[in-house]
Amino acid sequence: MDTVILQFDDDARPSRASASGQGAAPSLEGVDHLGLAFFDVARARGAHPAIETEKAAFTYDWLLRAAESVRRYLCSREDFAPGARVALKLANSPEYVAAFYGTLLADGVVVPLPVALEPARLQQVEDACRPDILIVPKNLADNTSDVVTLVADTPSDLARPVVQRSRDDLAMLLFTSGSTGLPKGVMLSHGNLLANARAILHELPITPDERALVLLPFCHAFGNSILQTHILAGATMVFAGALMFPATIPQAIAKFSATSFSAVPEVYGMLLKYGGLGDQKMPSLRYMSVAGGGLRHDLSLRMAELIKPAEFYVMYGQSEASARLAVLPPAELKAREGSIGRALDGVALAVMDDAGAALPPGEAGMLCARGPNVMLGYWQDSAATADVLGADGWLRTGDLARRDADGYFYIEGRANLLVKVQGYRVHPAEVESIVEAAFPGARAVAVPVPHAGDTRFALFVAPQGAAVDVGSLQAACRAALASHKVPVHIEIVEELPLTSGYKVDRAALSARAAAAGQPPSPE
Repeated sequence: MDTVILQFDDDARPSRASASGQGAAPSLEGVDHLGLAFFDVARARGAHPAIETEKAAFTYDWLLRAAESVRRYLCSREDFAPGARVALKLANSPEYVAAFYGTLLADGVVVPLPVALEPARLQQVEDACRPDILIVPKNLADNTSDVVTLVADTPSDLARPVVQRSRDDLAMLLFTSGSTGLPKGVMLSHGNLLANARAILHELPITPDERALVLLPFCHAFGNSILQTHILAGATMVFAGALMFPATIPQAIAKFSATSFSAVPEVYGMLLKYGGLGDQKMPSLRYMSVAGGGLRHDLSLRMAELIKPAEFYVMYGQSEASARLAVLPPAELKAREGSIGRALDGVALAVMDDAGAALPPGEAGMLCARGPNVMLGYWQDSAATADVLGADGWLRTGDLARRDADGYFYIEGRANLLVKVQGYRVHPAEVESIVEAAFPGARAVAVPVPHAGDTRFALFVAPQGAAVDVGSLQAACRAALASHKVPVHIEIVEELPLTSGYKVDRAALSARAAAAGQPPSPE
C-alpha cells in the first residue's frame, strides 16, 4: 500500500474566487455516478463557497480543480485501475473532500478511516480490503510518500471525465466502528449514496444557500451523509468549533452565520450540559437534526425549545442503509414520544417477526428496511451479509421496534444487546430507563458482565447535574426491577467513554466492569 500526502499550491490560494458563474445546483435525476454528480454541481456553483474554515474559503471551482488533481494523479499510476481501493486517513478538511471525489472521478473506491485509528485496527482493515493507496496528512507520512499538489497545473476549463463505473458499482467501503470483533466493510454503491442523498434532500430544508456547521467525521456514515447532501445541494459546509468543546458549537454557528447543525445523541447531551445554548444568540439557525442513536425524548424537547424558532428533526439510520432511513417532522416531536418518525421518501420500513412476516401495529419485532439506499452487502463476507440482507432486499436492521396505526415507528432497543440472565432475556434498556426516570438528567448505561458463573449487569451512570450516589441507585433498582435485573456493579462516572463515531463505547464499559472484579451482588 503506497502512501500519498496532499498539499496546496502556493500559486493558487484556496480563498481566490473563480471567474466562473454561480448557477443553481443541477438536478440529480438521471445521474448514476456520484463523482459525476459532484462534477456537475461544482461546475454549476463555481464561485460559491463549498467550504469555509477559520482561515479560508474554498469555492466549488477550487474544489473541482483540487479533485481533478487527485483524479489525474491516480489515473497516471500504472498500477491504478477502476475499482482500486483508496483509503483516506484524513480529518474533515478540503483535502478530504478533494480526495473523496477525486477518487470517485478516477473510478476508484473510497475507504474512509478515522484519523485516530489504532495501528492494530488499521492493520485489520488493510488485511480485509488491501487498499492500493493510503492518503494521509503530512504528519503521518514518511519520506517515501508521494506528494500531490492540489490545483497546480490543473486546467481551469475542465472536461467532464468519462467514467466506466455506474449506479450498481461499489463507490465506498465503510468499515463499521464497532468496538468488538473484526470490522465489517459495508459496501455502498454509487446508486446507494445518490438515492440516500436524494431522499434526505426531499425531507430536510437543505437549499443551495444553506451553511451547515459540520463536525461529525466524514469517515462515519452519518457524517458522510452530511457531506453528500450538502455538496450535492451546492451548499456551504463550515468546519469550525469542536465536538469535545461544546461551547464552541453555538459560538461557531453565530460567528459563521450557520443555518444548520447535525449530531449524534451524545453530542447533544454534552451541548445541553456545557454548550451555553441559552446564552448564545443564533439568528441564522434554521434547524438541527439528530441521528446515530436515540436521544431521550425530554432532551429532544429541551433542544427544540432552546433553538426556537429553528426546528429540531429526529432521524434514524444505519450504516448499511447509506445512513438515514426515517425522519420525525418537528411538528410531531411533542406528540409522538420516542418515535423515529416515518420512512424517508423511496424507503420502505416494516416490523417483522423471525419468519419475515410483517407484524401489525403495536407488536414489537425486527425493524426491516428496503430501498435503493440499502447496501450491496458486507465486503467478502457472504455469511454476514445473508444474516442481515434477504434475497427480497429487506435489511434486518438489528433494532427491535413497533409501528403505530399512523405509520410512525418506535425503537425498543438493539436485538444484539439482549442478554440472557438466569434464563430470562433482558434488554439493558429496561435497567437504563428505570435509572433515568428516577434521576432526571442522568445518563445510564447497563452492560453485561460475568458474575458467579452467570451473566448479570453492571451499571454506569454519568450524573450530568443530577444528584446521585451508589446507594440511591441501588435502592431505585431494587425497588423497580426483578432481582436478576439488579446490577451487581454500579459506578458513577464523570463522562461515558465514546467511540470514534461519538457513540457510547459499551465494550469499553464491559471491560472496565470485568476488570473491577466480581463484587458481591447488591441483592
